[in-house]
Amino acid sequence: MTGQATTEPATPKQVYARTWRPSSFEQLVGQEHVSGTLRQSIKLSRVSHSYLFCGPRGSGKTTTARIIAKAVNCLDTQDGDPCNACTICRSINGGQFMDIIELDAASNRGIDEIRDIRDKVHFSPSQGRRKVYIIDEAHMLTDAASNAFLKTLEEPPDHVIFVLCTTEAHKILPTIISRCQRFDFRRIGSELIYGRLADITESEGVSVDPEALRLVARHAAGSLRDAENLLQQLVVAAGDGVTLGHVEDLLGLDGGEIPLELTKYLLLGNTSAALSAVNNAAWSGTDLRQLHKQTINLLRSAMHLQWGSENAVDIPQDVTSQLKELLGNLPTWRIVRCLKVWGDVNMRYDAPSTLPLELAVVEVCEDNMSPPSQDTPIAPPVSTPTPPRASHPPTPNRSQPTARPAHSTMGQHSTERRPTPDPAPISELGAKWLTAVKTLGRHKGKKYNLGALLRDCKANAVSLDANTLILGFSNKANLERMLEEMEDPGSRRRVSDAVTDAFGAAYEFKLTMANSGSTANTVKTAQQSSLVRTALGMGARVLEEIEE
Repeated sequence: MTGQATTEPATPKQVYARTWRPSSFEQLVGQEHVSGTLRQSIKLSRVSHSYLFCGPRGSGKTTTARIIAKAVNCLDTQDGDPCNACTICRSINGGQFMDIIELDAASNRGIDEIRDIRDKVHFSPSQGRRKVYIIDEAHMLTDAASNAFLKTLEEPPDHVIFVLCTTEAHKILPTIISRCQRFDFRRIGSELIYGRLADITESEGVSVDPEALRLVARHAAGSLRDAENLLQQLVVAAGDGVTLGHVEDLLGLDGGEIPLELTKYLLLGNTSAALSAVNNAAWSGTDLRQLHKQTINLLRSAMHLQWGSENAVDIPQDVTSQLKELLGNLPTWRIVRCLKVWGDVNMRYDAPSTLPLELAVVEVCEDNMSPPSQDTPIAPPVSTPTPPRASHPPTPNRSQPTARPAHSTMGQHSTERRPTPDPAPISELGAKWLTAVKTLGRHKGKKYNLGALLRDCKANAVSLDANTLILGFSNKANLERMLEEMEDPGSRRRVSDAVTDAFGAAYEFKLTMANSGSTANTVKTAQQSSLVRTALGMGARVLEEIEE
């Protein structure tokens, strides 16, 4: 056949994280306190027989272990660094060196694997001067395997070096830690990650907008490997010319406008506007996990700006200016309150639903819309574990300009939802109820967070009738949701356990609307009958209750 050209299959390219993995101590990013010490020990031939590398993922632990293995076998070290030119270095870089043994303790965590190492450790190296064992995820070793490893780790042959890498050093036996030289790797700063990504894009010949690189560096949260993987994903998806919009689309962000608006509404206590912001983000396709994360970052930035720690803030300058302008009229306790409540939202199991964020919005804003009066003592709100300090009460000149827009936006709805607080102190029964609600805040029922729903049942709306605890709800929707949760055996058991722990006795429950004179809306749980309780425990559901 003529006129046809034969082509060889293209060599597959490695991912950026492997292509640009540091090959010497000098190339390590952000770990100078580790690389300097190790380089000096190699120069002085004072290498330890065992090392423990601790730190977050993507900070260079395994990479450093491989550099040590290369340096101690290199035929021509350069100021403590491997030369990367001799036959040993080239063999290691090509993955053909037999005297580096890597073990993944996550999948080889038993005593048999450790016994195999203990039996083979006395064999001399086959290619180099030293044999190096790198044990990754060392905290996954079982106790039996760890104990079997102790003697070998403490007194290995002269030609053996052990390097243990872990992200959770507290799970490793103290007897193992005491036998190693420990180095703690740090999260890599976003500016260092940005510089490394800029070098990679320049060497790869791809065009990436600097602001896009900065967003990738911030999103990586200190992990250079995560940043490099995300960068390659962007380059493959967008081709040459990655922009800030490409990064936002890939990460499910919305450009920062909705998180900034939501942060402002939370700080101002504007319930309706904050709820609208959450739902607008959901309908526009924004990842609610990312919305939650971005809002936390902005609230944290607001806290640092309020206390003059601007160097800890890593947000654009225009956003910083807007937050500074907003903070001028806010009491300091409000920022902390927003950050605590918003930070407690668990988006791990219910990310597609807006309800966790909506409940947090109401809890934050309802607490902020009615600042304490200076001449009328009031009980602390149910949703606030500790009331604002008396030394920093919100004064009329500072709080009213921000609180009034929330009232005007909410209208009559705000007046109905937030009645004038009862000046009477909370009873002992109410205090015990608050303890139970706080405990239930950590438990999620079948659909909703139990503590969030039961916060609607105010402390002074709880009463006791014989062996029945009467819970009065302010909101009918929360009452209906709680009734649905009480049909689930697991949710009902959690509520019963929390009440028993707080009150010191077991009670039956009656759920009703607060300030309701009739019992038409009152619903009892089916716990009054032992037969019904047994059926519920086996998974049955109450469809209808008929009073005789």
